[in-house]
Amino acid sequence: MASVPVSHLILFIASLVIAAGVVGTITTGVDRVSAAVDDAGLDATETLRTDVTIISDASAGVYNASGNDNVTLLIKNTGTYRLAPDGSDLDVVFDGAYVGPDATSGELVSADGANAWSRGDVLRLTINVDAIQGSDGTLDDGDHRLFLTVNGDEELFQFRVEEN
Repeated sequence: MASVPVSHLILFIASLVIAAGVVGTITTGVDRVSAAVDDAGLDATETLRTDVTIISDASAGVYNASGNDNVTLLIKNTGTYRLAPDGSDLDVVFDGAYVGPDATSGELVSADGANAWSRGDVLRLTINVDAIQGSDGTLDDGDHRLFLTVNGDEELFQFRVEEN
């Protein structure tokens, strides 16, 4: 007669162990999902707070203004997210070719010595045409397109190079 309560006790303990294992597994899964949602929320916030505007005038001669066969653009941070003061956060595609970080240089013109490119500040971005893959160091006459991306914000700038 004593064997029935012992077997019930063993089954009860086994079910508690299994239940604890299931709860531990579910808790770990919920924690992972929660962390992923938090990360996605931070990324979305960063994307929403980032906004830049190219304020250069396309007809004002953005190419070869300094005589060095460079393209020079003025870009204003119109968002609330602070960006790197040298423009290293920017991804640039010029006439369909990706422009690597070694081919660009940025300098804040509206905030001397600032540690960040803040809202309202203007960055002078210089693109070395020599360093663009597939370029012979100069731009052909005609229309050119520059596509700029930073944290999901996209800007398109089109300009024309005409024979002097």
